[in-house]
Amino acid sequence: MVSLRETLAALALIFLCSAGKASGQGWVDLLAGDPVSDADLLSDLQNARIIYLGEMHTAPSHHRIEERLLRALAAGNAPLSLFLEALDAKDAPILSRFLAGELSFEEFARKIDWPRRWSNYQDYRVLCLSAREKHVRVFGLDGPALLFHRIARQGWRSVPPAERERLGLNQVRFDPLYQRLLQLFLPIHPGMGRSWQVHAAKAQEVRDDWMAERIAEALRKTRGRKERALVVCGAGHLRFGLGLPEHVASRLSIPQRILLLAPPPERARASALPLARRPAPALLLSHAALGFVDRPLADYLWLPPRTFPVKAPR
Repeated sequence: MVSLRETLAALALIFLCSAGKASGQGWVDLLAGDPVSDADLLSDLQNARIIYLGEMHTAPSHHRIEERLLRALAAGNAPLSLFLEALDAKDAPILSRFLAGELSFEEFARKIDWPRRWSNYQDYRVLCLSAREKHVRVFGLDGPALLFHRIARQGWRSVPPAERERLGLNQVRFDPLYQRLLQLFLPIHPGMGRSWQVHAAKAQEVRDDWMAERIAEALRKTRGRKERALVVCGAGHLRFGLGLPEHVASRLSIPQRILLLAPPPERARASALPLARRPAPALLLSHAALGFVDRPLADYLWLPPRTFPVKAPR
């Protein structure tokens, strides 16, 4: 397996030495360490049943890439389902009416109270409309926000066994590697100590497990059809194959690919992350701080224009 250190070194060499892409933008195969064309990427994605796409929620360019990928996958032979972290699983009845053409996007958003729950919901408008146009099934992944907030404040022990059983969370297993990684990425907010960091990391993995069950449940109902899933969620749920992919894999043994979208140079709007409460200082993690993971970040990484100051060949 390619180590994290080797992966990052390969990326540096690619964009310092490669010719032909003056802007430095495009997909990189993190296992091969080479740039990959859109056509070759799509060819490889034909081998996967689950395709994870990790976004920055508030980056407009990420949503444009998501919509293009959905259209490309929907043009294939296998039926496609779209799973969105930005939608709640309980939205299913109203979502069905939207997909059937009974509701406009605006009516749908209003009926599920999307503007209050997800401030940049309009960024998902084109993706949802394209899914409807292409007859792609759409599922909401998110769950009970109050539960996740409680775990972040009071810890996993605040959820009694009976409640875990009722919510289908009685089999949650916490991965020590993922928990260590999450605690690096979760800043300690003003007035909150180390215990909040520990609890918030547990809350995210419980949320990952909840979302994994929604994906597994939907794919189990395909009754042997080779239906594929495009899962759009925050990149933090996917890094290094930990979190959501790991929890889905514990339920379903099917081929997967993980695609991450690097932060763009554009100014992103305020975050709509459910666990975000106050602005936090930017995290500056050193390369050495992530060395303990020692596994590929993802299968593919999208690097936006102007990521590196690569000059055009003369």
